[in-house]
Amino acid sequence: MFSFKSTLCAAAATALAFAPQVLATRPFGHYGPEGAVLFLNGFHFVSGHSDQEVSANHYCVIVRDDMLQCVIYNTATTPAHLAGIEYIISRSAFETLDYEERQLWHSHSYEITSGYLIEPNLPDSVDHTIMKDVLVETYGKTFHTWRYDQQNATYPIGIPELMMGYTGDDQITPDFVTQRDQMFGVNTTAIRESRSDIPAQEIVAGADSWKYGYVLEVGLINKTSSTEFPPKKNSVLIR
Repeated sequence: MFSFKSTLCAAAATALAFAPQVLATRPFGHYGPEGAVLFLNGFHFVSGHSDQEVSANHYCVIVRDDMLQCVIYNTATTPAHLAGIEYIISRSAFETLDYEERQLWHSHSYEITSGYLIEPNLPDSVDHTIMKDVLVETYGKTFHTWRYDQQNATYPIGIPELMMGYTGDDQITPDFVTQRDQMFGVNTTAIRESRSDIPAQEIVAGADSWKYGYVLEVGLINKTSSTEFPPKKNSVLIR
């Protein structure tokens, strides 16, 4: 049975030989940022705005065998803004979701085979194992609370945004990828070639809703209700 925990533990056992000072104090399955077992950098774009590209650093912990949760920081500001969150689930977990829910999720297959999703500073063999055996069949649900159009604001202004992932060549600005590569000292083209043995996955229906022309945005709904604590049993909600 697929398990984030067992696969990541096996990969980390190899990584410990290369970077014990980084991984040795990070207990697997521990809830909280100090228990992060994966550091990923990848690209998102705002739902409905393919020109609004974001380079995102993910710090991920294991929640259960089929789910990771990640806090996301941008790479465009100093200090980096806490930009949002991403939940990552296995293919089998995604297949249990109804189609309305699936619209909020994006696939990771192309992000991995393209070399866009990276694990900076990990040995190539460990990176390859995690991408091939853990992440290539997963799906992510990502919201950024620090809006793209407010990224230079003093405070996180506005309503959170749903983010999507790239699914094919020629979708992202090449210079944006080059800037990311220079930041981390990597080469996306070389990474892509090294992952040529990782097969692209058939995407489960309902993911990557933007490909069907759907633009999903978050909005506020103002309602009026009782202000008493606890509310009256027969209070009427006025919409």
